Amino acid sequence: MTTIKPRIRLITPEEVRTTRLINAGSVIELQGVVIPIAAGRSDQIHVFKEEAQLFVLSINYRFEYAGLEVFDATTGEEQESIFVDSEWNLKSYFGNNWRDAAPMNIVKKFREYMN
Repeated sequence: MTTIKPRIRLITPEEVRTTRLINAGSVIELQGVVIPIAAGRSDQIHVFKEEAQLFVLSINYRFEYAGLEVFDATTGEEQESIFVDSEWNLKSYFGNNWRDAAPMNIVKKFREYMN
């Protein structure tokens, strides 16, 4: 799994209309593909690629939640996702020191729960 730095920007009003998204947030632009993501505007976003899959980790330490979305890196189609909120749940998934965990380690742990 490799860390990548695609362009991440806020979704435009036109994209909101065409994708019919209710929660307008951000999109990732990667090799000509625009991928709407579920990240909030104040989330830290980390993107990883492995073979033909794109892993988008969104973490918000202030509001205590984390989520992982898995996309087909070529088409942008979402394959699966997982979301965890509350300090208690985050500790049960990632341990008491979840705030200090490296983003890649959080992704690896999330993948254990997805498969």
